[in-house]
Amino acid sequence: MSATQRPLVSVIIPAYYSAGTIPACLEALRRQTCRSFEVIMVNSSPESHTESLVRRQYPEVRFEQHPKRLLPHEARNRGAALARGDLFVFTDPDCDADPCWLERLESACGEDCQALVGAMELSGHSLWEQAVHLIKFHWLLRGLGPGTKFCAPTANAAYTRRLWERIGPFPEGYYAADGILSYRAAMAGHPPRFISSAVVRHHHLVPVTCLVRQRFSRGRDYARAQLCEMGEPGPSAWLRLIFSWAALPLVLARAARDASRCGWVRPYLLTLPVQAVGHGLWEFGESCGALELLVRRLLPAGAK
Repeated sequence: MSATQRPLVSVIIPAYYSAGTIPACLEALRRQTCRSFEVIMVNSSPESHTESLVRRQYPEVRFEQHPKRLLPHEARNRGAALARGDLFVFTDPDCDADPCWLERLESACGEDCQALVGAMELSGHSLWEQAVHLIKFHWLLRGLGPGTKFCAPTANAAYTRRLWERIGPFPEGYYAADGILSYRAAMAGHPPRFISSAVVRHHHLVPVTCLVRQRFSRGRDYARAQLCEMGEPGPSAWLRLIFSWAALPLVLARAARDASRCGWVRPYLLTLPVQAVGHGLWEFGESCGALELLVRRLLPAGAK
C-alpha cells in the first residue's frame, strides 16, 4: 500500500461495528500483488475500538471516523471524495480478497472497460452460508464466463475516476444504489464487465431473522429504485414488478444454471428450500414496493 505517492487504485471500505472482520479484510489487502494502491476506510459506528484497532495495526490505512451514522453508500461516497487513485474499487469489511484481486481489476480496466465487477466466493463452509451465498451471488460465482452484468455489487466493484465523475456518486437513500449506479454506467456505454479472476470472499454471518427482513426490504427498495431512478418506466416495467412474485421458478432455474457451471450443484440441491424462501422474499418485496408506489401515484395529492 502506498501512503505517500499518488496511487493508481483507491480501495474504499465502509465500516459500522465491523471490528470483528476488519483484520482479515486488511490482511488480505496487505498481500496484494498490486503495490500502487491506497485503502480508505470510513467508519460511522459510535465506538472507539475500530479506530484504535486500525490506527494501531494498520497505519497505512486512511481512516476517517465520521461523527454521525452513515448508511453504507453514504460512507462510500465519502471515501470516494477522499480518494486519490484513478480507479475506485469498492469492497466491504466482511470480505477478504485474493492476492491478485486488485492487479486483475487494474489490468482489465481500459478505455472501453471503465466499470467492472469481480467474482464472489465464500469464506465459510456451512450449508447455511452456502445457501446465503447462492441467494445473493449465484450470478457472480468464479467460473462463469466473461460478459457484462446488470449490477456491480459494492462488495467487489470498480469504476474509473473518469466514469465516476460522469455517473457518481451513489444516490443516497437507497440500499440498491449499486444497482442504480450500474444502470447509469450502462447508459453511459460502460455496463459492468465481469472479471471472473478478480475474486473476493464474503463472510455470511447473517442470522435467519435478519436475512428474512433484509431480503424483503431490499427487494422493495430495488423496485423503488427501478421505477424512480432507472429511466421512465413503461407499463411493462410496472407489470413485471407488480407480478415479480411469479418469477420465482425462473430465478431458481437461473441459479441452477450458474451453480452447475461452477461446481456448486451439490450445495444448490441441498439448500434449495432456503434459496426458494430467500428469492421469494425478494420477489414479494419487489411486488409490494411497486404496488405501494403505484397507489401513491394514483391517489390524489390530498389523500396521500
